[in-house]
Amino acid sequence: MKKTTVLFVGTLAALLAAGPGLAQTTKETTKDSTITTKESTTTAPPAEKPSKLSMPHRVTGEVVSADAAANTLTVKDSKGKNYTFKADSEAAPRLSDLKAGDHVKVNYKKSQGEMVATKIEESGATKASK
Repeated sequence: MKKTTVLFVGTLAALLAAGPGLAQTTKETTKDSTITTKESTTTAPPAEKPSKLSMPHRVTGEVVSADAAANTLTVKDSKGKNYTFKADSEAAPRLSDLKAGDHVKVNYKKSQGEMVATKIEESGATKASK
């Protein structure tokens, strides 16, 4: 019984010590490949579609900036907080219609550390003022 316990505790300790080292992955990039990529494209590709399992969120606010070339949108909510979104393939065409000061509702999902806008629509305040 004592041998089994010692063997179990020893195996568990070895796995706990080695686990974090095996779980970490690094992504190596070189300066040359990054520079080449930036020079070879004029517009940024749309963000990847978020997973169906990601939680949807919504922000309503005023457009601070919309950059169709970079597929980014910055919105300021009623509390003054700025949100920067990367548009997916369905929301990207809408960016060219937006200008600073427009009121919008943005549906987004968090994916791979960034907020990806999945739907952009004018809010009631903009429609009433037009």
